[in-house]
Amino acid sequence: MTELPGFAALTARLLDHQGLEPADLARRADVAEAELAAVLDGAAPGEALLRRLAPALGLDTADLFEIAALPLPEDLVPAGGMATTSIVAVLRFGKALPADRRAELRSLVESLPHVRQPGRIEGLPVSAPDPRSPGNLLMRMVAARNLGWTGTGKVFRLLTGRSWMADAYGRIATGETSPTPDLVADFAVVLGLPADGLAALLGMPLPPDPPRPDEAAADSALLLRGLRRLGVGQLREAEDLARALQPA
Repeated sequence: MTELPGFAALTARLLDHQGLEPADLARRADVAEAELAAVLDGAAPGEALLRRLAPALGLDTADLFEIAALPLPEDLVPAGGMATTSIVAVLRFGKALPADRRAELRSLVESLPHVRQPGRIEGLPVSAPDPRSPGNLLMRMVAARNLGWTGTGKVFRLLTGRSWMADAYGRIATGETSPTPDLVADFAVVLGLPADGLAALLGMPLPPDPPRPDEAAADSALLLRGLRRLGVGQLREAEDLARALQPA
């Protein structure tokens, strides 16, 4: 099983891919160059630094915490509970909307408060496996969107057309199966990340001509980031709006 390097090396990969020097990133993130240099030399990053670095690197903040293999802060922890069916329903109706109505739906989702539901995210193992494989990192980033293995399969089918059984994603999470270049490209669509940047982070190749997500799929990936904060009742509210916004 291929193991990922530590956070310093992963950040260096992102800098190299984006053509940035550490000083450039420090300016973008409005952090002290010395603090960033210490992290690039192997010091553990703090929560405040990660929150500043994420947008400067073009990453979702929860994703950067997963890249650093650190626990998510309370405000970034997904809602949990049995939310898969509701999340998929909102995405399905939202993806069918015209662009202006997709934006309206996202605004509503972003206005709703973060809640916590009882119970674990569906389909996740009770004990976390070794977090240092590329596949495990990808599945932790998906789990940060309140998706277990079953939900992952349904969302991938909706946004990429790829259809795998839930346990196939489980094998990726445990490192038993390595993600293929095609699958890395599909993860990029679902996570709302540039495929070349995700591949560079993981040290993995992409297929020769990776598919580009259409505008509706790209908007759905952003919507998914907001949906992870919502409880089942709120998700049903979002689903009702997505239904109501459908063109006549």
